[in-house]
Amino acid sequence: MTVRPRVLAAVLVAFAGFRIVSTYHVFSQAFDEPAHVAAGMEWLDRGRYTYETQHPPLARAAVALGPYLSGLRSTGASWLFHEGNLILMERGTYVRNLALARLGALPFFALTALVVWLWTRRWFGEGAALAAVALLTTLPPVLAHAGFATTDMALTATLTLALYQGVRWLDDRGTARSLAAGAAVGLAVSAKFSAGLFLPLGVAAILAVRALLKRDDAALRPAPAPLALWRPAAFAASACLLVIWAAYRFSVGPIGALTVPAPEFFDGLRRLAAHEGAGHDAYFLGQTGSGGWWYFFPVTFAVKTPIPFLLLTAAGLWLTGRRAWLTRDFRPAAPALAAAALFAAAIPSNLNIGLRHILPVYPLLAVGAGYALALFWNAPVKRRAWRAAAALVFGWQAASTTLAHPDYLPWFNAFAGRHPERIVVAGDLDWGQDLLRLADTVRARHIDSLALAYFGSADPRRLLPAALRPLAPDEHAGGWIAVSEAVLKGVGFEPHRGFEWLEAVPPVARVGHTIRLYHFPAPATRSGP
Repeated sequence: MTVRPRVLAAVLVAFAGFRIVSTYHVFSQAFDEPAHVAAGMEWLDRGRYTYETQHPPLARAAVALGPYLSGLRSTGASWLFHEGNLILMERGTYVRNLALARLGALPFFALTALVVWLWTRRWFGEGAALAAVALLTTLPPVLAHAGFATTDMALTATLTLALYQGVRWLDDRGTARSLAAGAAVGLAVSAKFSAGLFLPLGVAAILAVRALLKRDDAALRPAPAPLALWRPAAFAASACLLVIWAAYRFSVGPIGALTVPAPEFFDGLRRLAAHEGAGHDAYFLGQTGSGGWWYFFPVTFAVKTPIPFLLLTAAGLWLTGRRAWLTRDFRPAAPALAAAALFAAAIPSNLNIGLRHILPVYPLLAVGAGYALALFWNAPVKRRAWRAAAALVFGWQAASTTLAHPDYLPWFNAFAGRHPERIVVAGDLDWGQDLLRLADTVRARHIDSLALAYFGSADPRRLLPAALRPLAPDEHAGGWIAVSEAVLKGVGFEPHRGFEWLEAVPPVARVGHTIRLYHFPAPATRSGP
């Protein structure tokens, strides 16, 4: 077996890792980063998990590990975000502290690529595996969230691993495989609670197609003894529960009148259900609200995914489905089935605050897309034409990602047009990440006073070298004004309006992709009637 595809895949992952790390010094914290650092630091430093239980500890401990090993510790602040900001600002080395936290997401990116390689190679060969890794490592949404100290990359890696191990377990229910599958499920649930929804639906979709495609001679085989099924299931369940309990440091405490293992786990589920029921402020296609839109994820996926990947995904769905049907084997179609289940699970959600909530669909779809790309490359007829087409498609994706660097988060494809901010903002374009760039602009323009309406969790007073004051809704101030795109769309301020008058005013400059800078020599007047 040649080692060349493996070496090339490793080089692609390493190069993508370099690109991710090179963004650390460019961006200030994304909105959620200090919260995750604070909760993870409490878990590491104080051995408890009380700040906020709506997310499990695994990813948070990972992103807090770098700052913890550098000597940073919990401060004991009462508010989660304040605590995170104090940790990140400690010693006056904000950029370094934030980079150390973001390094905690990088192993999950590598794990995601590894599972994609293993899954694709097992059923489609090493050439397809190399193509799948190449596609995965050039996806802007994946590169973006691999560069933030959040839970999304951890979920992507562990959920993909759990699904892969689950498919392997259907073929091999030995003790070792059962323990591995159960532990992988436990890691996914310990990374983010949405795994508890995504995994059962993904497994159900795979099992349904497995039953549909069952070979005709399967009915002649003897049915397995009950013990042959229950024993491996018990091993898997035990490993899963043990991993989840370990993630909560084997805590025991009360939930109502009961004393249970990992009470934070059950409290987190309760709080997440309440959050889902209440929704979350978001802007989408000209509307601002908290109720969610059923078409949010399909539309956002369509405009934030490279068009070449969309084309290859469509081809991959057809080719893997056709192969599964002709061979009566569900396994080639398993990743696509799981991805479809994830999409279906997310559509009714009221939490429409980012494509990141379905980030695990990308590695699942990359398996089939890589298979399609490899088939085109190795087409037996008109090989030169097919290879040229395959090279063109992948080159298109690679070039678009390269041109996007370092702005992977606010990247949109051509379907979004020239004003993607009219489609979606918070979490997919503006996550508060351009405050360091605004600081550079303030210095370059020698701005000594600034009115600011900022969407984010950072403390602008600690990062901007100018006298600051908040810009109130409907305040037509003179002088320098900076406003986040999310604020212009009514996100983060009540009653979701008051800044829209600035949309018609050409800014002096755009800072990154998320902040508009204005200057009014006199108090501004509202344009229009």
